[in-house]
Amino acid sequence: MRVWGLIIAGGAVVAMSAAALAGDKSQSTFVNPVVVTGAATPALTGPVGAAFTNGASKGKTKGDDKCKVQVGLSGLTLPDSDGIAGTGDEVICTADASVSVAYTTPLSTTAVFRGEVKSGKVTIKKDLFAEGTGCTPAKTGGPGIAQYNGRITCYAPDATYPSPPLPFASDSTQGIYPAGFGPRPASALIATQGLNFAP
Repeated sequence: MRVWGLIIAGGAVVAMSAAALAGDKSQSTFVNPVVVTGAATPALTGPVGAAFTNGASKGKTKGDDKCKVQVGLSGLTLPDSDGIAGTGDEVICTADASVSVAYTTPLSTTAVFRGEVKSGKVTIKKDLFAEGTGCTPAKTGGPGIAQYNGRITCYAPDATYPSPPLPFASDSTQGIYPAGFGPRPASALIATQGLNFAP
């Protein structure tokens, strides 16, 4: 279980780049994949919803080598959720990544994050170490991680979306698909990141 958490840590940490829209800046990190999985990030699936309006709505992702991940969306045209985790009315964000663990073992993984909607905003903040994933902050050691083909995509609420096999300590409806990419929600796609531009 410790290794799987480290896999997602690598996937979520390096994959974080700002979605670029007109007037926004974009930055992403280069990395040598060391070992390739041979599996491409899953294709985006629709339907594409109208809850996010390019140029008016905003979205950003952030990660670091301390096992912390953040996703923020604003300007959404979605109703407020109930504020209670795990009830199925939350926005679902899937973080897909190809990674190599200890610079030898290639795997494809998905982390699933859920966020409550409040006044058109969604804020997700996760500490993967505190969630019991086994993620080890870089300064405290652990196997080397190289991540590539990373992308976070957020979807409208889907009450039928399954719980991941490796759940977070705080909410079993969030967690990790450690060996292979997780399924896509059946709901409408809100927004995606990964150097996507709307000039």
